Amino acid sequence: MKKIITILALFIVSTAALFSQADNKIPKGTSVLFDGFEKGNYWIWAGFDWDQYGSVKISTGANISKEWASEGSHSLEMTMDVMDASSTKSAIWFYDGTNDLSGARYLVMDFYNPENYTYNLNVVIQATDSWNWWSLEHYALPKGEHTFVFDLSKYPERLHDVRRISICNDSSQILMKESHFYVDNIRLIK
Repeated sequence: MKKIITILALFIVSTAALFSQADNKIPKGTSVLFDGFEKGNYWIWAGFDWDQYGSVKISTGANISKEWASEGSHSLEMTMDVMDASSTKSAIWFYDGTNDLSGARYLVMDFYNPENYTYNLNVVIQATDSWNWWSLEHYALPKGEHTFVFDLSKYPERLHDVRRISICNDSSQILMKESHFYVDNIRLIK
């Protein structure tokens, strides 16, 4: 009887783990690499000085890494400070530059989380001289490798003049140690 219960419990746990890490299907279309982190780092972390735009962020770094890559040999490691009870538990990394993303329907990113912690990620796009912004989908990033698809169709008239792309982690949980995750192979689907 103990064997049956043990086998049944392992089956339930493994099935739950399998489905909890199921990622979005990548839409059909032409894929164009936006950033593969092979030619340098154009990303910045929002830290202590971000309070001029809102609360202080716990992001502490955005560095090219060879520890993990989903394409090529490099990715971007995004690091964070301790998320204790008094922290904002919010981190932001951003890419600034004028980009014409006209015709793009989706933004696709590969992530790797080596931590035993689930992050709450979303992407924010800011566009035009007015820095009009909109928030894309929110995803839970549990431990492991994942691919997330973000829909760009809400404001197609703004895609010709994208000024900033931000990756945000907002979490209400506490993590009493520094932590990190990786992003790679950021691409557009047209």
